[in-house]
Amino acid sequence: MNILRHHQFLALAAGMCACLVAVAGALTVYAASTGSTESITLSPVSKRYTLNTGTTTNDSFTISNTGNVAYNFIVYARPYAIINSDYNNPNYGAKANGVANADAYQWVKFPVTTYHLNPGESATVPYSLAVPSSAAPGGHYGVIFAETQASGGNASIARDKRVGMVVYATVNGTYKMGATIGKPTIPFFQLEPPLSAAINVQNTGNADFLADIQYRVTDIFGNQKYVAKNTYEVLPATTRAIGLQWGAAPAFGLFKVQIISTALNKVSNNTAYVFMAPYWFYGFVAIVIVGGVMYALVRRRR
Repeated sequence: MNILRHHQFLALAAGMCACLVAVAGALTVYAASTGSTESITLSPVSKRYTLNTGTTTNDSFTISNTGNVAYNFIVYARPYAIINSDYNNPNYGAKANGVANADAYQWVKFPVTTYHLNPGESATVPYSLAVPSSAAPGGHYGVIFAETQASGGNASIARDKRVGMVVYATVNGTYKMGATIGKPTIPFFQLEPPLSAAINVQNTGNADFLADIQYRVTDIFGNQKYVAKNTYEVLPATTRAIGLQWGAAPAFGLFKVQIISTALNKVSNNTAYVFMAPYWFYGFVAIVIVGGVMYALVRRRR
C-alpha cells in the first residue's frame, strides 16, 4: 500500500510540474507576441553648411518609425556646445546659451512642427536656415531634435524618445583657422586589453575643422596587427581628447604603436612601444628578483 501511494504521489507531482511548464510557456509566448516597441531614427545625423549673411537656405531630413507602434513627434532646435574635452556630453541647454557660437539654432525655422507616423512609415521634415545680417564670420552650431510624444492610451510607452541632427554652419567672411596637435599619450606598460593610447587636438581658431587620426599597431618584426582610421570634428575654442583602442589585443606581447594625426595643414607622426602583460606576470618577475637577491646573499655568506 505504501508503495502504491508513493507512485501515486510521484505521478501527481509530475503532472503538476508539466502543467506549470505549460503555463509558463504560454505566458512567455503571450508576452512576446504582445510587446510594443517604439523606435525613431533620423537621417542624416549631421549637416554642414557654408552660408552668407542675410540669406536663407532650405533643406530637409528624414524621420522613420522603425518600431511597431504609431506615435506623434515634434521637431525643434536647441543650442549645441561642447563643454568637456571628451566630446561625450554635449550641452543643449542654458550652459550652451552662454557660448557665442552656439546660436545657429536661432536661425532654424519649421513650417510644420508636429507629425504622425505609423509603423514602417517615414516623413520628410523641411526646415530653413535664415542667417542674420549681423552674424559673425566663422563657425556657428546648433542641433535639431525630433522627439516622440507619449501616448496616453498606451501604458507601455511611458517616456518620450528623441534623436538629433547637429548643424555645422560656417558663415563666410574673414575668420581664423588654427590647429594644435598634442603629443600622444602611449603608456609603455599596459596590464590588459584594450591596448590604449590618446591624443589631443586643439582648435585655436573660430571655425570648426576635421582631424584625421590613423592608429596603427605592429609587432616588433613590423607585421601589422591592427589599423584604424577615423575623422573627428573639432569645434572652435575647444580641445578634443581622442581615445584610441585596440580591443582585440592579446594579453601578452611587445608592440609598436604609430599615430598619424592630420589637422588643417599640419601632420604629426609619433611612434612608441607598448609592453602588454597581465598582473600575474609582474608578480612572477618580482618573486624571481627577490629569490635571486636572497640566493645571492646566501651564497655570499658562505
